[in-house]
Amino acid sequence: MTLNCRLKIWESVEKKIERLGRAAKAGDKDAKHGMDILNLYREHFEEFKNARTLGVKEEDKKYVDDLFLLTMKPVIYVCNVDEKSAVTGNKYVEKVKEFLKGRDAETLVIAGEIEAEIAELESNDDRLAFLKDAGLTEPGVDKLVRAAYKMLDLQTYFTVGPMEIRAWTIKTGMTAPKSRRCNSTAILKEDL
Repeated sequence: MTLNCRLKIWESVEKKIERLGRAAKAGDKDAKHGMDILNLYREHFEEFKNARTLGVKEEDKKYVDDLFLLTMKPVIYVCNVDEKSAVTGNKYVEKVKEFLKGRDAETLVIAGEIEAEIAELESNDDRLAFLKDAGLTEPGVDKLVRAAYKMLDLQTYFTVGPMEIRAWTIKTGMTAPKSRRCNSTAILKEDL
């Protein structure tokens, strides 16, 4: 992350601390607690650390949710390797994994050259045969999508009607009626 981006994040936190400071002076106890939490984030950022690595309670993250901090997002590291290393990785992949040990991050091994060749194949049978010859069980893009769904806590549910079948991406545990309302709102906005 660039220094300029980190400065913007720090400025956003500073502005929110100022807003909450005015509310705290008026006697708002929640604003005072929010300032304490935001000061923790500011100190954390001053040490050039990412928001996701600050150990705050889940309920205290509400004070930074509206800032949409990029460093709060989960991270997937994709290691692009040669064809020989597609199945087990290589010494560089091991160095990346060692560096990320203990962090909340996902590491994937993908051979970009193999992925490009798979994408050019017309039939699914040819793709499966190519994967098998390479010692793989699935394309890397499938691994990437599954890892993204896991990290973002998403799942897919399907609706089937007489005229169409739809797939909906929702947060894990969300009920179908609630997800339909969320997705219907998004669809309406897209149609405008």
